[in-house]
Amino acid sequence: MTTPPATYQFIEKQKDTPLHEVALLLGKTPSLNKEFIINQINGIQKAVNKLPEFAANKEIIYPTPLSLEQCSSEVAAIFKSNLISGNSLLDLTGGFGVDTYFFSKRFNQIIYVEQQKSLFEIATANFNVLKANITAICSSAEIFLVTNQEQFDIIYIDPARRNQSQKVFQLEDCSPPVLEMLPKLFTISSTILIKTSPMLDIKKAIQQLKCVERVFVLSIKNECKEVLYLLQKNTTDILEINTINISESEQHFNFNYLDEENLSVNFSNPQNYLYEPNASILKAGGFKSIANTFSLTKIASNSHLYTSVEPISDFPGRTFKINNVLAYQANQFKLLGITKANVSCRNFKENVETVRKKLKLKDGGNIFIFATTTSENKPILCITEKVADL
Repeated sequence: MTTPPATYQFIEKQKDTPLHEVALLLGKTPSLNKEFIINQINGIQKAVNKLPEFAANKEIIYPTPLSLEQCSSEVAAIFKSNLISGNSLLDLTGGFGVDTYFFSKRFNQIIYVEQQKSLFEIATANFNVLKANITAICSSAEIFLVTNQEQFDIIYIDPARRNQSQKVFQLEDCSPPVLEMLPKLFTISSTILIKTSPMLDIKKAIQQLKCVERVFVLSIKNECKEVLYLLQKNTTDILEINTINISESEQHFNFNYLDEENLSVNFSNPQNYLYEPNASILKAGGFKSIANTFSLTKIASNSHLYTSVEPISDFPGRTFKINNVLAYQANQFKLLGITKANVSCRNFKENVETVRKKLKLKDGGNIFIFATTTSENKPILCITEKVADL
């Protein structure tokens, strides 16, 4: 990839400039490659937080904003690389190559497959810059599998979740067609790691994929980012659901759906402390398991808010001290003299914007208000303050 020095000089000078201003400047210099420059400056700005190791290397080339948006973050890629081990790994949907690169730090043999020529060229150039020992092949996953004669310890696949006109997330709508390919994949590896959209129903995916040994639901800073399915050929183990939230520290909570279905939960009105599970637990549906593990009662069946008299340590989510509980009535709330708060609605008849408007609240501050519904179907407000990690 040969790029004129003037292009790199422009990028270096404007790398911290907002993209809309960069576009205006490029309009005055038509000799420069506008698309390439926009991609690089966008990539440099996004990589500072998303891909710090890439950002530290000035020779890295960045793809289109869409490809950069779709790739794993460094935190997620490192997490995945620590899940598996072995000698050889096949990445059938290499993309920008972030996952491939971090896998290469743990495997001796890595094969990267990518069908988009432009993305393939960017990734291979970056692998050279990063001095990564990766064999790159420009091919579709389907064609590669027809000609491949090798065996691998692990196959990793992150199927594209978009068609030409809209986002898709069901396995049967993704490319390459994972469900159709599974029999072939299991002839060249006994272990497959599949990344899917967080929007995909986990129980449905387990039924479709069949040989799932473990599921990993990964959140970063309490935002669910990835769901990973570890498939093992002919597995008979009880399926374990692993939920992880990575922020300043890591929160882990594991359970299985068989126990979840058979457990019972007690209900009560809000007591002294309120608990909100992290995004991974809520996505995975460990609602009874979390209550049972930490001896908590639920405020209502569909609220997924929990409560206790005494504080619970190491809860995988947020913990709040309840200062007041009152009916959802503006005149009662007004007596508290609160004008600024963070509002959340759980199993509630109105949304956050409506609640904030009705209570005449500005957003922010140290007070957290949970608008929810009790098990007796009464709308209430829990006025709380966040508790530091116990």
